[in-house]
Amino acid sequence: MDSRISSLSILILEDHPFQRMVAEQTVSGLNVGRLLTAEGSEQALKFLKDRGAVDIVICDLDMPGMDGIQFIRHLAEQNLAQGVIVLSAMDAALIRTVEDMAMAHGLVVLGHMSKPMSRNRLRELLELYFVEQTANIAQPAIPKELTFDEDELDKAINDDQFVLYYQPKVLLKSGRMVSVEALARWHHPEIGVVNPVHFIPMMESSGLIAPMTIKMIDLALDQVRLWCEQGRNIAVGVNLSAAILSNTDLPDMLIQKTRDLNIPPELLTLEITESSLIQNAALSLETLARFKLHGFSLSIDDFGTGYSSMQQLNRIPFSELKIDRSFVSNACHDKTHKAIVEANISLAHNLNMQTVAEGVETVEDWQLLHELNCDLAQGYFIAKPMPAEALSQWEQEWLTRQPISPPKPNL
Repeated sequence: MDSRISSLSILILEDHPFQRMVAEQTVSGLNVGRLLTAEGSEQALKFLKDRGAVDIVICDLDMPGMDGIQFIRHLAEQNLAQGVIVLSAMDAALIRTVEDMAMAHGLVVLGHMSKPMSRNRLRELLELYFVEQTANIAQPAIPKELTFDEDELDKAINDDQFVLYYQPKVLLKSGRMVSVEALARWHHPEIGVVNPVHFIPMMESSGLIAPMTIKMIDLALDQVRLWCEQGRNIAVGVNLSAAILSNTDLPDMLIQKTRDLNIPPELLTLEITESSLIQNAALSLETLARFKLHGFSLSIDDFGTGYSSMQQLNRIPFSELKIDRSFVSNACHDKTHKAIVEANISLAHNLNMQTVAEGVETVEDWQLLHELNCDLAQGYFIAKPMPAEALSQWEQEWLTRQPISPPKPNL
């Protein structure tokens, strides 16, 4: 990690002389490549404009003149940094609001630190920055002005340019992989691998999401069948869009597909986001009820980020609750985040649902979730999404390095 740190450029914004000195010594002790310090927001903005943008800004919030909250907005609007760490002893609720604001402005929020700065905590947050950078490299940047039309997407579907990557979900008690989430990727012949954020909205508005989803389900079921033939019952989670939930023929279609492949329906988990359940309620509820009736697993994704969480749990027989990464992130250092995660786990277990924590990025995240009795974990600490053929090697490596000593898999 030290070689990567030496490539970083960091600016510290702190108005208190002693705290600024401590922060400077802590950061410089990690041998960063370029370090700037400023005692005020206006001075920090001038430094960045004159000397160039930095990778990470570590900033206080309560300062005379332009406060840290205003500074973060200017930082984002002028593209003067990529990542932000909040250094503040202010109320945790206020810090969370500022972090959400920074993310809404497009900044990578690595977390926050109390004063005086801890070198170990700083190392953790810098590691998160490298995780984010790796993720961005894995998905080549696509210019915002580049869009795809309906004909291009339709051709891509027909030409089998869309593939599935799989991100493992592992048991926190043993570390064993028991399921995966299937994530669509577009192998564009000219651009390379394209993330769904760039094509799913157009597919939903054009109606192409239905044939796309069916194709992805077919790929997922083929993979499940292959694992079953190898003696492994690994469930695959597939995301269902709101646009396809209103198709009441979908359950019959999937029932027939699983029968033809001789696959237990419970090995196909249908992941539904809260927001998608608001649309076409009557038809969606019929589709979901029939899925459950015929043995498919239902998962509520991004739980707690919508506006009707409890209502959805009351209306729909989910078997899995996925705790959103926005709550899992920083739960180790944020009492409110921890309380929300703990409450979600307790709620799910009382409703006989399995819990999956998304966005597990550090060993501390893993240990906390283990202590809170969460069932499954998913995130970059465990594995990035990968092609199916890469899972076997990943699994062998994971079982030698993860924090629990699990039984050997039946490979």
